Amino acid sequence: MALFEHRTGSAAPRLHNGRRRRQLVPSQTGRLAFALSATVCACSTTPVAPPVEINLAFVNAHIWTADPATPWADALAVGGERIVATGTSDAIEILAGDATIIDLQNQLVVPGFIDTYTRLLSGTSPSTLDLSSIRTQTQLIAVVAAAVTERPDGDWIIGHDWEPRLWDDPILERASLDLVAPNHPVWLVQRDEQLGIANAVALRHAGIRTGTPGARTTLTSTKTLTGILTGVAIRQLEASLPRLSPDSSDQQLQLALQTAAASGVTSVHHIGRWADIEVFLRAIEAQRLTLRVHAAVPLDTWLRLDRAIAVQAFGGQDGQGNNWLRVGTVYTSLDGSLAAGTAAFEGIPYTARPGNGELQVDLETTTRSILSADDAGLQVLLSAVGDRANHAALDLAEELATRRGLRDRRFRIARAQHVRPTDLVRFATEHILTSALPHSILHDGRWIEDQLGPELARTSFPFRALLDVGATISFGSGRLDLGSPIDGIYAAVTRRTLDGLHPQGWIPTQQVSVEEALRAYTSEAAYVGFAENRTGRLTVGALADFAVIDRDLLTMSPNDIPSAQVQLTVVGGAVVFDRRGLATRPRPPQQTEVLLRSPAATSALPEHSIEFQ
Repeated sequence: MALFEHRTGSAAPRLHNGRRRRQLVPSQTGRLAFALSATVCACSTTPVAPPVEINLAFVNAHIWTADPATPWADALAVGGERIVATGTSDAIEILAGDATIIDLQNQLVVPGFIDTYTRLLSGTSPSTLDLSSIRTQTQLIAVVAAAVTERPDGDWIIGHDWEPRLWDDPILERASLDLVAPNHPVWLVQRDEQLGIANAVALRHAGIRTGTPGARTTLTSTKTLTGILTGVAIRQLEASLPRLSPDSSDQQLQLALQTAAASGVTSVHHIGRWADIEVFLRAIEAQRLTLRVHAAVPLDTWLRLDRAIAVQAFGGQDGQGNNWLRVGTVYTSLDGSLAAGTAAFEGIPYTARPGNGELQVDLETTTRSILSADDAGLQVLLSAVGDRANHAALDLAEELATRRGLRDRRFRIARAQHVRPTDLVRFATEHILTSALPHSILHDGRWIEDQLGPELARTSFPFRALLDVGATISFGSGRLDLGSPIDGIYAAVTRRTLDGLHPQGWIPTQQVSVEEALRAYTSEAAYVGFAENRTGRLTVGALADFAVIDRDLLTMSPNDIPSAQVQLTVVGGAVVFDRRGLATRPRPPQQTEVLLRSPAATSALPEHSIEFQ
């Protein structure tokens, strides 16, 4: 199946100088060796003759390789799914022979973006209500009431992305939902997915009662459930939601793949459920998976993952999969979010609603699970927002290293949104990797000072401080549709907020450079997934994953970065997104040998590397 099709009447791929280059026979290649070596080596890239056939070349480009030794190139050549040469346009054209040559018109080329903390699949139906434009409780109730009239009794009504901080009156009452939906379970979740409201039917269906952790009650003596759920209660309710059909799950993944490709994202670290892995496997089998997935499963299922790896359920030399799907990480969230008032802080930080949030896990149980997962060779990922949660995450990492010794485990803390100044250096000294969500600055920066006060707000998104102490930062989105990498780069570099009140940046001392932000989405992000020898840089032998951007992010005004657009996205040498019809090429066969048909599925093909002699 082709990964994209020409629209009727669209132009053919643009070839350099309007023609294809002829194939060089061995004698010609030899005679050209001396002439080419001077040209190619001037870019400090490749020897002359690649050992594999080149089938696609990109020339007349401004290629940022992310390799400190050779940061720039003019052109690159692809053989199969890997980069086989980089250098000047003239040299690559000669090497390319009859391969298709694409003129990129001096556009910027960067390694494919790697989103290190996201969810490709939400697990909810495509018929869910989009509540992002709702600004009052009256509007929200009207939308729910309309949905009730269109669906039979008993059908779930699910909504997402309501943002009460944008409302004049942010209080949402369960009684209003009960009134308009007496026979339908209703579940409406906030934009950050850390707080939601359920009506009485949904609460009964999920078995949520007074005393369920995370289920808020009235302050009266009756302790009536308000319908507001956080933490454990959210997980309990969502476990009761109807499962999507395979077709619906596949459609949801397809939409996510389209979003990723249009954003230049070529790899993701997906934080999800076991059921999601089956969706990815179906996509691989149908050759529809157009990005690389590192899937993480819940920490409390570490033993299931260990056993799956032991029976080669995912294939691969290490049992954790291949270049398209890897499953070797376990995760848990230590706290909630600032918007939900569930981020865990020391003291009483919430000025608008006093309280400090609580850790959502039992630390003793979590410690045992982390030690066991580490013994099984699994990577551990903890999500922490508040300073108390981040301190606890660092303590857990330190205890693991103390009890199990030092090794290259690449322990990760996601979000790391609010960190005590005294804890910053621990990320470096304890070798803790950070997967931050920079686009959240655009949104949360509008309210954090009101919620936390100015002093504590200064600990927010401390990217500059983490880099200065030598920590490793990668970037993610939380959800692909919430923030593209270009949005994230803009946010990390300018720290402007959507309300326009901080033109010089909100807490500008924490701004980073464009190159630092790019590395957080490329080379540093590849390191997070033990993939630094395969992705994250545009060097010979690396997988041919890259994005073409119409403007030079490194030289343009940072304030204009949102105007830049991804024009072309290539994954494994195949074009998966082409905004202007620059190229078209059928997808090469994927490694279908590793697909799960049973727990004892076959292993992946051995990795090979392409190097010049």
